[in-house]
Amino acid sequence: MRLSPLRKAVGAIAVLALPLSLAACGDDSKAAGSSDGPIKIMTIASFESPVYSVPWLKTAVTEAVAKLNADGGIDGRKVELLTCNDKFDPNEATACAQRAVSEKVVAIVGPLSPNIGPIAAVMKQAHIPIIGPGGADGANETTNEMSYPINATPVGFGVGAGRLAVDRGGPNVVIVHGDNDTARAGGEWAKMGIDEAGGKATMVAAPLGAPDYAAVAAKAIDAEPDAVTLQGSGTDMGRVVLSLRDAGYDGLITGPSSIVTPGVLESLGDKAGDIVLTSRGLAPSDTSNAEIKAFNDAMRAADPKVNIDDIGLNGWLSVKLFAAVAKDHDISDGASVIDALADIDQPISLGGAYPDYPGIQDPPPVAEYPRVASFQVGTSAVVDGQIVPDGDFFDAFSG
Repeated sequence: MRLSPLRKAVGAIAVLALPLSLAACGDDSKAAGSSDGPIKIMTIASFESPVYSVPWLKTAVTEAVAKLNADGGIDGRKVELLTCNDKFDPNEATACAQRAVSEKVVAIVGPLSPNIGPIAAVMKQAHIPIIGPGGADGANETTNEMSYPINATPVGFGVGAGRLAVDRGGPNVVIVHGDNDTARAGGEWAKMGIDEAGGKATMVAAPLGAPDYAAVAAKAIDAEPDAVTLQGSGTDMGRVVLSLRDAGYDGLITGPSSIVTPGVLESLGDKAGDIVLTSRGLAPSDTSNAEIKAFNDAMRAADPKVNIDDIGLNGWLSVKLFAAVAKDHDISDGASVIDALADIDQPISLGGAYPDYPGIQDPPPVAEYPRVASFQVGTSAVVDGQIVPDGDFFDAFSG
């Protein structure tokens, strides 16, 4: 398969990409590691930490498992969910993975952790797959043999955001990225999309946690951009958007959906217009889709104030995929789930919320990222303070 210059360049970037000490163990007297009795899975995430916390992901996966069990489980077997907080710490992540082995789980499902590498090292020894990693460790999620991502991963989100900036804004694009490895990687991926679409990129670094980004905005505007694409944490990039708008920039802004959190939306107010985002799938607010409506209903029933975003939706859909993969298979351990994943012979529907999952491809769409089955990304836009659908899925690499 001949690779474009973009796809060749992608392989040079090997860096992670982003953005309750839970002990929800089941009853040890229940059967585990057998083909009858409950099927144990685990979710590992930075549910609570001083750096980054996603407690609503636990709600999403818990509710997905509850719905699955209410619908009869998997071939009549209930699914038992264990959860573990890695606290944004690789040592804690390793401990969570070791606990998964001792608890005889058959899969890690819907995790969101910057420590997929340490987790995968333990999973490889135990032959336990990682299904639906959420996009916090792009390097390992896209290449590690234990990883089965169900979306385009941070590589696709970044490349797609760069392509959208050129296609919808114009050829002269400024990339504002956070001044850390994760955001710099996103900036490089965005640059690839810009280059492939025929544009020209100018990089501007934004200091982490700065109280004011007026100087960053001024530098970006000096380049007379047709569009600005952002790569970094939602908190910082939200302040960058405010600074850009306050400085008079009223053009297109693109970026991955993780940069626009509910808090960012609230702080932007009426300055949130003309923002287009790449995402894992459809906007989590798009309740015209039956799967997303079920997700929203379950989340609100569990907690009326819960955060609803594409991180939670990814966890919900990861459970859905696991159930579809395991159905009609003799699931007894992680190796049996890996066999079931290899047995996918036609794309599995994720309710239209994500593109259908075809299984690991041979050859893969992008050789440097063999675990990514599809680089189809969703698009959404900020309209009246809400993230809403904006266009069809598109391939981040080929448009």
